[in-house]
Amino acid sequence: MSAIENLLSLLSIEQISENKFKASVREYGWKRVFGGLIVAQSIIASYKTVKDKRLHSLHSYFLRAGDPNITMNYEVNTLRDGRSFAQRIISAYQDNKLIFYMIASFQKKEMGLEHQENMAHKIPDPENLKTELEILDEVFRNSPHNIKDTRQRGRAIEFRPIKPRNIAEPKNEEPIQLLWLKTSHEIDTDIILNQALLAYASDYTILDTALMPHGISIFQRDIQVASLDHSIWYHNSDFDINSWTLYSQRSPNTSGNRGFAMGSLYTQKGNLIATVAQEGMIRYMPTI
Repeated sequence: MSAIENLLSLLSIEQISENKFKASVREYGWKRVFGGLIVAQSIIASYKTVKDKRLHSLHSYFLRAGDPNITMNYEVNTLRDGRSFAQRIISAYQDNKLIFYMIASFQKKEMGLEHQENMAHKIPDPENLKTELEILDEVFRNSPHNIKDTRQRGRAIEFRPIKPRNIAEPKNEEPIQLLWLKTSHEIDTDIILNQALLAYASDYTILDTALMPHGISIFQRDIQVASLDHSIWYHNSDFDINSWTLYSQRSPNTSGNRGFAMGSLYTQKGNLIATVAQEGMIRYMPTI
């Protein structure tokens, strides 16, 4: 089974009552549950309780590390069902322990004022760039066991950095990075799946941006990095995750063992799809 096929199977969550669901969270190579997967599954679960509206924003907190070998249970509670907007609370549990908490807001499709921040100019085409896995293989060619799980893990989403960092020997850099992303293989999608997969992808590299000014990498043994919260605002739901999407990321601040980063996602034609914000824990850990 390919990585994208496995991810789609994980997003086919099982409904066990009117507002309760369960799903496997087992992805190869992950020692803990990937946060983007929990967000994506929560989106799918919440949509099953909403009619005639589209997700426009979500705000979530990662409370505990999830175990990929334990089924994730979801409970969706209604905050409000209005004519234009509807809000849901989604709680995720493993062994009756709260792992994750999210508030999602949905809106009936409406027309109104429009403007957007434009995509950066002179962005290289993705077809001319190396994939993330090709870059990792080059950087860690002489130390194949250093990040074995990360390198051998299949990618449901293909990432192509525009200006790759040397993560084996990182240097201090401006906290800005751009990359292209899309599904690794073309799949059948709809609005719900497009939004869920975009949320999955949006958690993958954003916190790395907060490490760049400090010359450190997530692959260092003395660094502990974990997502604390994750928010997304969907500005445009008419996009296809099978097509190349530009993820423009920056980090305004790192302090108090926390890093903050923001990202904008654009179609290849320059239409702004979504804005992302995340804060994560970044700690130096003593080595033995």
